[in-house]
Amino acid sequence: QVPQLAAGHASTVFEKALRTSGVDRSKISGWVLHPGGRDVLIALRERLELTVENTRWSQTVLENYGNLSSASVFFVLEAAFNDSAQSGYWWMSSFGAGFSCHGALLEVTVG
Repeated sequence: QVPQLAAGHASTVFEKALRTSGVDRSKISGWVLHPGGRDVLIALRERLELTVENTRWSQTVLENYGNLSSASVFFVLEAAFNDSAQSGYWWMSSFGAGFSCHGALLEVTVG
């Protein structure tokens, strides 16, 4: 199924980025995830062991705009900056053409 496939790829990219950077998972304070659909977001939460609170920005974008393809992640980023986002490490992940998965570890200063 697509949701589980997407979550699996997202998890692989995330884990590789953590290993490469040496950043511990517990240091991630923000989750900017492409809301590829309700089932994709649920699969991401399960696979990455996140809470509904962790994915609230993605959920809001999905509810307000739907899936805007890979550009969705920029709407999620904007939602984070307009909310109570905390400074620190954030994980940003998006799906793109040809069912590709990309991610970036961001170090963000808010305020």
